[in-house]
Amino acid sequence: MKTKNIHRLFLGLLAGCGVAAALSACSNIAEDERMVVVSTNVVVDSIPEEPVEADSLWDAPIAAVERRVLIEDHTGQKCPNCPDGTKIIHDLQRQYGQRIVPVAIHSQMQGIMEPEGLGTELGNYYYNYWKMQFKPAGLVNRLDGGDGVVLDKTIWAMAAGFALGDDLGPEPIDIRVKAVQREDNPAMADVDVKVIATMDDANVAGKLQVWITEDNIVAEQDSMGTRKPNYVHNHVLRAAVNSQMGEDVSVSGFGDERLFSYQFSISPAWKPQDLAIVAFVYNNDGVVQVVRRQLKMNE
Repeated sequence: MKTKNIHRLFLGLLAGCGVAAALSACSNIAEDERMVVVSTNVVVDSIPEEPVEADSLWDAPIAAVERRVLIEDHTGQKCPNCPDGTKIIHDLQRQYGQRIVPVAIHSQMQGIMEPEGLGTELGNYYYNYWKMQFKPAGLVNRLDGGDGVVLDKTIWAMAAGFALGDDLGPEPIDIRVKAVQREDNPAMADVDVKVIATMDDANVAGKLQVWITEDNIVAEQDSMGTRKPNYVHNHVLRAAVNSQMGEDVSVSGFGDERLFSYQFSISPAWKPQDLAIVAFVYNNDGVVQVVRRQLKMNE
């Protein structure tokens, strides 16, 4: 199914139910009762990546791949409702496992800028680029919800479930990543990304974006007005490997592939053992495919 048709279906679902009531199966719910209430007293653990040898994955035969969904969670350490968004993502990971690839994007709005906090200029760039006006706000595979791609947290689950639907057809591309800390210089890492067409009629053109994320960051967080000094932040966006908006990529026909190689500096403020690479291909219709791969440490 073409991506534009997927967006029309998603827009149709939202138009039928209404954005705020989308999770309530289109039932008639009072305006002041539509907020999904979740607990913010739980420290959310990261979902560990399934153990796999990077080399075997990198060289595996071309085959059909499962669809994965990128959730760009715009959040902030001074945002009292943002742990609600984190809890929703955690529940989605429990339900769908590694098919959910979240990235927490911190910025100045309701945030604390680095080096004291987790907000970055990169986060500011994306917050402004998407013309955001509230947090938590999410992009779910960059599907258009009718008023744009910025979605309220109350419909993240519906959007993720839709994006993972079996009726959307096979995935046209696979993305494979190798990320290895350098032996000669542990402050540097090498990243290789391969984009491969998996179908005879695959014809994908867009941008490849490569990000660095970090898990298990202990830092303060406002949660419903309560300051939590030892909150555990996961999948936090640290930097872009290949610029703010990525670079051009296109593949056409089964087995057609493009290879990209990068190096990046590991900041002294980061923990290499908790770093991962998130790589995804997107175009004007949304995210085509995404993958997350842990940085392989020197032994």
